[in-house]
Amino acid sequence: MTSEIAETTTIREALEIYVRSLKPADGKPKPKRSAKSGDADKPVDLNALQDFLRSFQHRRTLYELTHREIIAYADKVNGTGTTPQAAERLQAVKGFLEYAHKTAKLTEDNLSRSIRIKKPRNRRGAAVISNSAQPIELTSEGHAQLQAERDKLTAEIEVLARDIHKARADGDVTENSPLDAAREEHAHKEARVQVIKATLEKAVIIAETQTGESDVVKIGARVKVEDIVSKKHTDYTLVNSTEAKPLERRISADSPMGKALIPPPKREEGEEIPQPPAKVGDEVEVETPGGVKRYKIISIS
Repeated sequence: MTSEIAETTTIREALEIYVRSLKPADGKPKPKRSAKSGDADKPVDLNALQDFLRSFQHRRTLYELTHREIIAYADKVNGTGTTPQAAERLQAVKGFLEYAHKTAKLTEDNLSRSIRIKKPRNRRGAAVISNSAQPIELTSEGHAQLQAERDKLTAEIEVLARDIHKARADGDVTENSPLDAAREEHAHKEARVQVIKATLEKAVIIAETQTGESDVVKIGARVKVEDIVSKKHTDYTLVNSTEAKPLERRISADSPMGKALIPPPKREEGEEIPQPPAKVGDEVEVETPGGVKRYKIISIS
């Protein structure tokens, strides 16, 4: 159980307590080692902590913050996955929230668990949900599936929230692994709902067939390919990564076959050069666990 002091300590006051804990007698911040890195010790990013403070009401108590708010803050800092120093900034906030829960006992929940630090986006074709205006192409089926998943998760989140609230009211909040698991599950489901909402907001529903006006591969196309060696024919449907089902041969542009049919841009001298998609009659190479295979595009419908 948290104390009455914890319930009245503002975020600013909690940060001041944390910063004081990092300073020796000479008043200079102690270096803080990253638990997941072998790098040399680095000082805590005080600017990142101030940014965290400004993102919430200064007089608001740390005790009132929720996992949902922390997830939203982390998503904002992460941005598109290429935001400069995002990982360092979030690591500083994560350290503060861990201290507030485990050492200072200023929060009931370990809010640091809701901070997910994205790895820098340095792989070609990596899929990242961002705040950009870039549309996300979905089939009508995929759009409906995401809506259904959102509604299902929302209902499950409400049940979890009631269970967590009841446990808190009963005073059953310490050394309780099932309750910790429920909190973790609640945070994960909330994060997934936010991703789905962001996807649906930018979704553009496309038809799964092309009417013959183009013979090139695009999202929504059904493509028949022929294995050059075995002469076996296989049909694939190109969809967005959020609705890919490889066992049903609904593949995304990020899959090995998808990258062969819709090549990702090439980077030359710091610029991304778009590559043309495959068309009927083309032969493409696909990297598979058994080695590189060649396929011929037979039809696109």
